[in-house]
Amino acid sequence: MRGRKIAMTLLLCGLALTATSCGKANDAYKKAMDYAESGNYEKAADSFKTAIKNNKEKAEYYLDYGMTLNHLGNYKKAIKQFEKAYQKVDNKISRQNNKRVHYGEALAYYGLHKYDDAISQCKKALEISESKDLNGDVYATMAMAQWVAGDSLGALGALDQLLKENSKDTAAYVMRGQIKQDMEEYDSAVQDFMKAIEIDEKCYEAYFGCFETYQAAGQKDAAVESLSKITSMQGADAEEKMQIGRAYICLDNFEEAEDFLQDAKKEKCVEASYYLGQIAQAQKSNDKAKEYYEEYLKAAKGDVSLPTVYSNLAGCYIEQKDYDTALEYLEQGLDLGVTNAYQDLLRNQVILLERMGKMEQAATAAADYISAYPKDEDMAKEAEFIATRIKKKKATNSKAKASAEPSAEPSAEPSAEPTTGSGDDQTAQ
Repeated sequence: MRGRKIAMTLLLCGLALTATSCGKANDAYKKAMDYAESGNYEKAADSFKTAIKNNKEKAEYYLDYGMTLNHLGNYKKAIKQFEKAYQKVDNKISRQNNKRVHYGEALAYYGLHKYDDAISQCKKALEISESKDLNGDVYATMAMAQWVAGDSLGALGALDQLLKENSKDTAAYVMRGQIKQDMEEYDSAVQDFMKAIEIDEKCYEAYFGCFETYQAAGQKDAAVESLSKITSMQGADAEEKMQIGRAYICLDNFEEAEDFLQDAKKEKCVEASYYLGQIAQAQKSNDKAKEYYEEYLKAAKGDVSLPTVYSNLAGCYIEQKDYDTALEYLEQGLDLGVTNAYQDLLRNQVILLERMGKMEQAATAAADYISAYPKDEDMAKEAEFIATRIKKKKATNSKAKASAEPSAEPSAEPSAEPTTGSGDDQTAQ
């Protein structure tokens, strides 16, 4: 869905530190929490398993293990852990834990593209009055599920409730603005972005939201003006320099953008390398772009906040006709689970498999895409095209009375082209 910008990783909040028993289980649990907080979820998962092995009675162990599995994209396994964590007794602690259980299951179902189940779990979590500080994340998750499922009005309603409870939540205003932009309610969308900026003048996503909304409305002058606040900043720190560079990319001023991004990179801003890669890619310098993107991935150390890097890398290799490597990068991006780049990655995988002549695999990928995003009519047409190609190939093979391996280069191009991240890089998942 175009315009979505909230990454699933932003919804996977806080593995809450809770009291645990002593001994080996307690030590393993503490180690698991340390790993999780540092972003090393694979080691965290191993330590959680050790903790559970030594003490099978702690609901918190299953809860935090489930959250870790969500981060790893192991959603079905995560649901099993949450089910083990659910407590039938009725007291304050059990209600607090059960609220987290419902929230964790909502995230897992969202990751599995079972949006009705995700919404149902969110509603159950909100029925529990304890742990009100979790409500914002629950409402945001419910809004995301409703939006992806095509219920934009329902998503707006969830965000309205969130803002009733916390009128200073800038992320909620930004998300609500993005939904309204997608609904082509441009004036109202801008009002939400401006409200976020009013609360926090360094809410960068709100500025970029204004830019995209004005662009979509055909108001080019207003779009440029919306980024003037950022471009007029002095670059007080690496983050600010990176955002200024990003703004100049949106304005197609690559020279200014590169100056600020290089300065941000010198000050150890990890994301700066990504945006420098975008500049190089826009200038058709694919080798240089690949170098920057790889540099970003290395510096991110597994904590990839800009998952569109995988689509962009794939795009570089597609330009060089190295389809196998391109496919590997798309698969790496998909392995992250549901992120703000997931939809583009999955779509690009379909198109690339077509281009490689792997029609059976393309059909499977297209089916996965349609299951996740049933409202996308373009992919439905793409799936029909793929089915026609498969049917034609089978008829040819039957007539020739011989089987044939898929060709590396199909006789016809797919009806769509793989896409890469845009200059502002906040594309939908």
